[in-house]
Amino acid sequence: MKKIILTGLILVGLAACQTKTNDLIIKNKQVDKLTDSTTVGQMKQLYQNDSIVKHTQGASAFEPYDEYTIIDKKSKEVLMVVIPQKMNDDQSVIKQVEIKSPRFKTEKGVGLDSDFGSFKQNHKIGRIDETFKYIVVFIDDLNATIDMPKDVLPLNARNDSSIKIDETLIPDHSKIKHFVVFLND
Repeated sequence: MKKIILTGLILVGLAACQTKTNDLIIKNKQVDKLTDSTTVGQMKQLYQNDSIVKHTQGASAFEPYDEYTIIDKKSKEVLMVVIPQKMNDDQSVIKQVEIKSPRFKTEKGVGLDSDFGSFKQNHKIGRIDETFKYIVVFIDDLNATIDMPKDVLPLNARNDSSIKIDETLIPDHSKIKHFVVFLND
């Protein structure tokens, strides 16, 4: 009888550890507890034990939008920045989530602290765009983008706009600057 009870307690303990470990998962249309159907109001409930700071961005040059920064109350670490589809609407679904903490990982163990090679090896790379400062890589199977500074590129590719940037020009050891998951496009 003691063995059965002990085995049961061990299994419950392992299940609890498993749940806690998987809480910070990144999947297609899911970041942690947020999915493509999560509303702002639900997000506030889900993260009621953390700090949520709301800002309105882009009011001067672009169409304004709300931005919610979620901060772990215990560690004071910024976990993520959440942008809903509509401003000032608790019924609005989440549009996108920028990952700010390396604690978030994909099911294949890749996260903000991973390099480009890890993303390339474990996920489906889509198109690659460039901005003035960054290379933006679309991760198709996650409905996400990662970006890194353009200075990781060879000098000729940085300065010659006629060179089409592809994954072969990006060194595998390139560090990720931003990681954004799109829950609703």
